[in-house]
Amino acid sequence: MGWRWLVRMKTALILLGILGVQTAIATAVPQEPNVPGTVEAWRSGEEGPGELVAAGLDAIGAFDVYGSAMFLALLLLLFLSLTACLIPRIRAWVRLVRRSRPPLTRSVGKQDLVSEFQTDRDPDDVHGEAARLLSDRHWRLRGHDGEDGPPAQVAAEKGLWSREGGSLLFHLSFYVLLAAIVFGQLLSFEGQVGVVEGDRGFTDTEVAYWNYHPGRWFGPEQHAGWQLRLQDFEVDWIRDPTAPGAGQPTTFRSDVTVTDADGEVIEATVEGNRPLNIEGTKIHQLDWGYAPRIVVEEGGEVVFDDFITTVALDRAGFRGAVKAPAATPDVGLDVFLYPFAPEGEPGDPPTLTGAPWDDDPVLIVSQYRGDLQLGLTQQTVVELDTDLLELEGGGFLRPGQQLTIEGVTISFPELRRWVGFQVSSRPQIPWLLLGSALLVAGLVPALYAYRRRLWVMATRTADGTRTLVRVSGRAFQRPDRFEQEHARIVAALAEATGELPEPTAPPPAASDPDDGTSEPATAGSHSEVIHR
Repeated sequence: MGWRWLVRMKTALILLGILGVQTAIATAVPQEPNVPGTVEAWRSGEEGPGELVAAGLDAIGAFDVYGSAMFLALLLLLFLSLTACLIPRIRAWVRLVRRSRPPLTRSVGKQDLVSEFQTDRDPDDVHGEAARLLSDRHWRLRGHDGEDGPPAQVAAEKGLWSREGGSLLFHLSFYVLLAAIVFGQLLSFEGQVGVVEGDRGFTDTEVAYWNYHPGRWFGPEQHAGWQLRLQDFEVDWIRDPTAPGAGQPTTFRSDVTVTDADGEVIEATVEGNRPLNIEGTKIHQLDWGYAPRIVVEEGGEVVFDDFITTVALDRAGFRGAVKAPAATPDVGLDVFLYPFAPEGEPGDPPTLTGAPWDDDPVLIVSQYRGDLQLGLTQQTVVELDTDLLELEGGGFLRPGQQLTIEGVTISFPELRRWVGFQVSSRPQIPWLLLGSALLVAGLVPALYAYRRRLWVMATRTADGTRTLVRVSGRAFQRPDRFEQEHARIVAALAEATGELPEPTAPPPAASDPDDGTSEPATAGSHSEVIHR
């Protein structure tokens, strides 16, 4: 009983709907493998709907939907259901295609569409012309000489392979797509990392990424270990304020070198629509910003010397932060960089234009002392947690200048740029393309192909002077389309036999259950008359 329920297509649709609901839950509720800090905040009640609701979500596995036993069990049942549905259909279709032949009929007059005309050609010649004509149009044929059983005729069939085969391909595509999505999520990974131009770059290892989202089956040993350095980053804008699109970027290009695990160096360029492909791993440009080098000294000792990454604010420059726990107590700098801030009148501060090009940069710093709380609170690299810090002062710097605040000397030696790269490995992409191709290949015949049968029977008239040609047919789908095709075939056969069809139209009737054509048709009853 359970197996019969599982192999129904209705069951597969129900399972697919439940999985869709679980996917919606995973979209609305933070997932622990991706954002563990947010999940912990929900559980503690600091964020989210509260501890009670979070406990209920935790009980049903909503914080890790894709790793829950329910999701995996439903996924397994769905694969079993789809497999059990598809295999019998494929086997039945193969048997039908290999063994079936167009059925013969005892009376062509008992079909949905019937047309007649007369010709001087011999019945055998008419049958030969009909076979040639239908073969050229890719019909499956079966000839009968009339020695036993039904009268001599040409039976033809079309659409048997394409319509049912298209339907099978269409359903098979969902199987491939579902498998590609599931296993792709398990085997893929995605990470983001920022690289300063001309700096040491980064190595493809788990610890090198700023943000790292591996699939459950993607292990650290699967990283290739190549190294990437950003040699130069070129960005430019429409600087004319009167031009259309003023301030919009016109160039966004990274020149990089990649050293693979064997030591081979590859030079490449990464642009917006041109990612770099390294051993199946794609590297896209994701973001960019300015990277000022800042040196912090206290008591003659350097407590910080590095490039910091800044992120763009809404037409208000770029923001970053310096965190120097080596100082006593900790020193933190809140940093705002304005790339184009020309000098104003003597004694006035720089003019902060908000333009992104670095023609005249200025660095504005605010110095804090206290406890940076590193490792104790969630912090981004561009912001300070000032809860346990006290503001000591501030000022602004041009490249090459330095500033002293409360015994701490801050220097701004140089300004570079940094680029954020997204590194991703998605082995499911070829399978997704295959599934999409199968879907299209199956959808087209399933929508436009239709199964139909045709019979041509030529017999001598009662006086024996001429040949009566009767062409009948039926369509199992799309009867209106078949009416037009039937009329074209009759006209072509009449022309091939040297005659125009006579205006005859015998009344249609239901199929004779003994003539081999008793399969029910979806078309209604029609009669076709071809006039001179």
